[in-house]
Amino acid sequence: MIEGKRHIAIMQPYFFPYIGYWQLINAADMFVVGDSVHYIKHGWINRNRILGERGQPQNFGIEISHASCNRLISETKRVVSQKRAEYLCRVLKFYYSKAPHYSEAMEVIKPILLDEEPDLTHYLVKQLKTVAEYLGIKTEFRLLSEVSGHWECHSPEIIRRTCEYFGFTDYINPSGAGMSYYDKNAFRKMGINLSFLRRNEDIRYKQFSDEFTPDLSIIDLLMFCSRNELHDILNSYHFL
Repeated sequence: MIEGKRHIAIMQPYFFPYIGYWQLINAADMFVVGDSVHYIKHGWINRNRILGERGQPQNFGIEISHASCNRLISETKRVVSQKRAEYLCRVLKFYYSKAPHYSEAMEVIKPILLDEEPDLTHYLVKQLKTVAEYLGIKTEFRLLSEVSGHWECHSPEIIRRTCEYFGFTDYINPSGAGMSYYDKNAFRKMGINLSFLRRNEDIRYKQFSDEFTPDLSIIDLLMFCSRNELHDILNSYHFL
């Protein structure tokens, strides 16, 4: 965090998101879960990637009931299936049982996978809070639907109204595509100080082989990294 400032960030809820998502949560004082925007098919809301055979990424996720881009995330339900949940647990055991932190990671992951909450937003928020607690993240979580139940405006207006509603003037956005899409001067005219979060360096940690597979789900880091290593990785970022 930038000393002396209080930051807010907004993102759609993702299923066991990659480390950059957690760095963003960790850097913010308040993280607003974007539930009142449209669901994105084939994105990261209901799936992510784990380390599969021969070090290749493998999709890993939950099923959605009647997935549609015409429906808000807050209106979307998941398919609750104990059979599917137990299958996902077996998949993790197959690929990660020999990982150094498999047992303690599964104490966090397994209850999430077995959770029978049908509401997608509630399920994903519980997942985010559970993993955040394990990671030692103290950030407050809120919902975008508290500001408005249905958003049709463009992202800068969503950010402006959300900052105003929760009383923040400092907003954090991931670097990358956002740096070409958002203009700091335009935000400054709205009374918002915009910062971009960027990793200090490419994140690497010991997996099963010397070949490193990047940008996997947080599940992969929970399996291979100690609490101290996770703490260091979470804080390996800077602001632009």
